[in-house]
Amino acid sequence: MPELREHPEGPVRLLGFWGSPENQELPNPADLVDPEWEEEERLSVADYLDHGQVAGYWMGSSRCRLCSRLNGSRDFTDGYYLWPEGLSHYILDHGVRLPAEFIDHIERRRNVFDELDRDVTWWRENAART
Repeated sequence: MPELREHPEGPVRLLGFWGSPENQELPNPADLVDPEWEEEERLSVADYLDHGQVAGYWMGSSRCRLCSRLNGSRDFTDGYYLWPEGLSHYILDHGVRLPAEFIDHIERRRNVFDELDRDVTWWRENAART
């Protein structure tokens, strides 16, 4: 069975955090808009992002850097990457394309889960004791 973690010793990689007038070291989402990005793949990536594990909460909501919409106050993770709650908005509503390495990561993760052996024995036995 494939491993669930690619880099267990490495840091979680940040994804989808944007620059601001005060911090211009981070990317500008407008530079990553790709109107040619296929809708089916965008929907799949956004779904993955929306189903991450909550990694933290912030005191206020972030605003979209492109349309000023309120965009959430949480961070999500899958144990490899960490992203802000509103990242799927950038993908679905603005066509902001994420790096191919991350798209490949999503596909590998989904394949790992599809290939898991499944055993209902534990659940059947323990549910009866509940």
